[in-house]
Amino acid sequence: MANIPYAPEIIAATVVLILIFVRPIRHLVFLVVRIAVAVIAIVVAIGGISMLLNNETIFEKPGVEARTLRFFTQTGAATSEKGLGSATCEWPDAVAAAAPAAVAAPESSPASAKPERPRRRLRAEAVTAARPAGAPSLGLTASNEAQDDVYPELITPSYPGIAPAKLFAISQQVINSLGGWKIVNANPKTGVIDCIYTSRILGSQDDVRITVKSNSEIELCSRSGSSRPDSTSLLRWFPGDFGANVGHIKQFVETIDPMMDEVYKQEQEKENAKKPQGTP
Repeated sequence: MANIPYAPEIIAATVVLILIFVRPIRHLVFLVVRIAVAVIAIVVAIGGISMLLNNETIFEKPGVEARTLRFFTQTGAATSEKGLGSATCEWPDAVAAAAPAAVAAPESSPASAKPERPRRRLRAEAVTAARPAGAPSLGLTASNEAQDDVYPELITPSYPGIAPAKLFAISQQVINSLGGWKIVNANPKTGVIDCIYTSRILGSQDDVRITVKSNSEIELCSRSGSSRPDSTSLLRWFPGDFGANVGHIKQFVETIDPMMDEVYKQEQEKENAKKPQGTP
């Protein structure tokens, strides 16, 4: 065959002739094509609906390619100081958990008389925006290569000046206010809150772990229920989550942020009330 001139053209012509004149084969090929198109359409539709429900999109940083790859290949998400998509969580029931990504510990800020503004999560278009005076830096001045793995919604939220016990209580209030979320275990001594999120459409369950740290940071981890070691769900054969786990983290932080704004406002009003009248 290699010595016959125009072999590819001959093969292509033969295939076309078979499709034209051999009716059963033509019907079979068209059936396979229709099924493939239908499956692709269903996957795209489910992915689009899932991202909409989780308030996620592929069009934010670090870009369409990185987010599409993540949403179709990852079944978990975790916060980190810089919001790295490569950050992982180690779940207690995991048989062989991946080693957590090395994340530099944030510098501790000096204690002050009044609490600082919280370190806010940044939208993709405002990653380099100016920070309020006294607010800790997010350290997002890495190289272009590092920036390619930065997800703004995965930056660990921090609320300096707020007692961990208060943060723990507010976190519970947030969870109880969110539809589909349920607390299954809350340990104030360790600051860990384990939750289950139940999907509104498919009824699938995801695990969310919230840990309030002693430095007033809140670490969040989320994983698809299909990735549990004992899972028997058919979804375990699909390697992606359509952004659901990133969406869970984003939903929690976007809900607690306004509540913490109000807490800081109240703390500031208390400080102002203590000052003698006429004191700036």
